[in-house]
Amino acid sequence: MRGASARPIARIASAAAFLALLGGSRDAGAVFIQTPLGSPPMISLRVGSNNTTVNRVDFTVTGANIMPNPTAVTGVPTNGAPATSPAGGVEIEVVTRNQNAVFAQRTMTLTVDSSAGLSCVAGTGCGSTIIPFSAISWTSYNLQTGNNAGQDIQSDTFDGTASQQLATYTTIILFGLGSSVTMNNVLVFRYANTTLYPSGRYLGRVTFTATNV
Repeated sequence: MRGASARPIARIASAAAFLALLGGSRDAGAVFIQTPLGSPPMISLRVGSNNTTVNRVDFTVTGANIMPNPTAVTGVPTNGAPATSPAGGVEIEVVTRNQNAVFAQRTMTLTVDSSAGLSCVAGTGCGSTIIPFSAISWTSYNLQTGNNAGQDIQSDTFDGTASQQLATYTTIILFGLGSSVTMNNVLVFRYANTTLYPSGRYLGRVTFTATNV
């Protein structure tokens, strides 16, 4: 984008992760890194190891998690997910790069689609049951403080919609200098286990999408 009157161009990146419910280190670094840059505008999004492998998080619910009182179950990343700090998390990284301009403004927004739910895998005994993703929450780490506090991914719960907003930040470009911003959080997922569902294997997929407009 060149100059204040230029029309914003939407840049979009997306990635996905599987979350599975089973019945019966790399230093993440700073959350925000901003440096002057004059390269063409771009955005990239990474969930887990890369954007070609759909990483998985498994939740194994055993009898000990049900009796005598139901207890929440923390997810375990599998399928090639890299080590994180803290251990057992999924790293989500968004990088935006904005072209130089006299004055310009771009806003990055990260959303997630969790509308499909976790469906019973045929032949595992749970029939046509679907567990809503609202049963899964996460704790976010590497949270930013100071001026950028609250702009990265906060601890929350999937709301089961197609466009739940997870994070947003705005970059102001001044005096012909571009900018590059890296947002990085590690999420540790947790299955609430407050509702008793038929025993079996459930599988669902969430898709993360980042835009920079």
